[in-house]
Amino acid sequence: MLALINFSVKDYPMNLKPLLCLSAVASALFIGLFTFTATAEPGSTPWQGAPGIEGDAAVLQHRLIASHSTATVGQNIQLAWEYQMQPEWHIYWQNAGDSGLPPALYPQGSKVEMPLTYPVPEVISIPPITNYGYKGNITFTTSLTVPNTLPNGSHNFTFKAEYLYCKDVCLPGSADLTLPLTIGIAPVANAQFMPKQQLPVALPGAASASVNGLNAKLSLPFSAAGAVFIPTTDGLIDDAAAQTASGNSLQIVLDNQATPPPTQLRGLILHNGQGYIVPATPLTLGAPQGAAAPTLGLVSALLFAFIAGLTLNLMPCVLPVLSLKLLSLVRHHQGQARLNHTLAYTGGVLVSFWAFAATIAALQAGGTTLGWGFHLQQPLVVAALALLMVGIALNFWGVFSVGESLTRLGGVGRTESPLTSAATGALAVIVATPCTVPFMGGALAYALTQSLPASLAIFTAMGLGMAAPFLLVAAFPATLKWLPKPGAWMVTFKHALGWPMLLTALWLAYVFNSIVGHGAGQVATFGLLLAALVLALSLWIYGQRPKPATLALVILTLIGSGYGLQRLTQPKASHWQPWSSAAVQAAQSQQPVFVDFTADWCLTCKVTEATVLNTGAVQALMQKHNVLQLQADWTARDDTITAELAKHGRKGVPLYLLYLPGNPEPKILPQLLTLGVLAGALE
Repeated sequence: MLALINFSVKDYPMNLKPLLCLSAVASALFIGLFTFTATAEPGSTPWQGAPGIEGDAAVLQHRLIASHSTATVGQNIQLAWEYQMQPEWHIYWQNAGDSGLPPALYPQGSKVEMPLTYPVPEVISIPPITNYGYKGNITFTTSLTVPNTLPNGSHNFTFKAEYLYCKDVCLPGSADLTLPLTIGIAPVANAQFMPKQQLPVALPGAASASVNGLNAKLSLPFSAAGAVFIPTTDGLIDDAAAQTASGNSLQIVLDNQATPPPTQLRGLILHNGQGYIVPATPLTLGAPQGAAAPTLGLVSALLFAFIAGLTLNLMPCVLPVLSLKLLSLVRHHQGQARLNHTLAYTGGVLVSFWAFAATIAALQAGGTTLGWGFHLQQPLVVAALALLMVGIALNFWGVFSVGESLTRLGGVGRTESPLTSAATGALAVIVATPCTVPFMGGALAYALTQSLPASLAIFTAMGLGMAAPFLLVAAFPATLKWLPKPGAWMVTFKHALGWPMLLTALWLAYVFNSIVGHGAGQVATFGLLLAALVLALSLWIYGQRPKPATLALVILTLIGSGYGLQRLTQPKASHWQPWSSAAVQAAQSQQPVFVDFTADWCLTCKVTEATVLNTGAVQALMQKHNVLQLQADWTARDDTITAELAKHGRKGVPLYLLYLPGNPEPKILPQLLTLGVLAGALE
């Protein structure tokens, strides 16, 4: 209004300006009074505007209008949520398609959405993206029940409105809507309530559907020429793929990333300006469906699983157990005894892998989605493993010895039995489960989506890979000549291997703390415990060789620990934001989005974050390209993250996704992530 006053006054003679200013102010007061009176009228909210890209005049406005201006307690009234949009701007249907978000309306203070009745949408194609939504003027409806506790008189009902409106870019919108209503002894209809909605209608007959690979055929009770099927939920069809009509049938391409594969079609048929409801229509399976079929074949999956099992032997929490077992074979077992212990160890490894496969299959059959390392999402299991690691470390140091023949897992005692070797194999598998190594992701994704026999075959290959070093020694005893001859060094080596076990226990304690609750000083606490561990190691080395050089190591450890703790107690970098599919959809049309699927019990994840993702070079690269960084924390069980992993063919972490503007499908980056890989993907 002031801008209008300034514009009007400057063009008039000086002697008329005071009068014109007074007149303009009076007009403004009159308009304000009129607006107040209009907005105070029961039954509707004022129009709320949303600015365009440059923050100029509103390109969208919306309001709520009630079916009654006066209602009675307990009465159920209708609400119309009206939208008016400038040309080329649009909002979304209940299934937005490849990108976007549907509008949402909440009672103020509640997180439960009010169910909306959606009019027939239109297909909005912005190649390569296909969306479903509305342009121009559109109205959604919902209902409101007047509380029985309200006294007669005037009352304000408040709502929170959220929506996404798009043209060349998408902008998030939100508003607080205040709806005045009068509560009286008799209802009074609101003459302004005239919602204009073209609602979908029932099909004039039955529909059927069949599938062959990724191609589904939907048979309609009328000619399919010009018809388009749009699904009620996301992840059912390939929204951007062309749909072709043949007689009464419509050919539809299913989503090749759907997990599990679609078993029915449900949505709308858009035909000749009308929307027809397609109820849940089962897909009659023809040839094996390829919608969620893993890209690996069985032979490739077996090879990858074997290589992954072999690589697990190099993990820091597995290596100490295997090293001592190998030394035990060198020192105490020859000929047939060595073969017996090797086969017993291999049997323990295989039985453990089979147990994991069977447990996951049984729980999945009951409707639970699980992946590799699922037991490390249970705090009691993590606590038990941490205590076990401490016990093994103390055993390595000779602090205690109980029942050597059975309990000295991985030990070098003279009374070992094959049962001890089998238990060592089982222990090695248990401590290896936090690790997802290269080649494991694809093999696990294949195994956990196949039948139980195929899954057991994959896990068997992984177990054989893990046992391969011992099988190699049994098959070719001459390889033992490469190892040093037995001697006193073996005792020192055994003591040294206790430290990685204690480090594993420390890390498991960190995982336990992450699961049961995230405290503000969690990382700093872990850093303090890590400093204590490194100091203890330095003092142990000094005790072995009390020389000035080892004393200097202790001093350097103290200095380094102080510096590290000082860094850890600084405020945590804020470049990571919590992941949600809504956050990705809202941002990916405007900027690149990088998603890190991680867990505190995933050692590979933590190493990559420390050595790659959180380094200054990578963060500078992210800032250069204006990348939104999201983190999906799978430390504790989260069904939403589990489903998202499955959508991308994964059953475990890490998983790194990069969404680029203009492409709704993300790039799946390698698990061995580097600065060069990220730079190449972004540039």
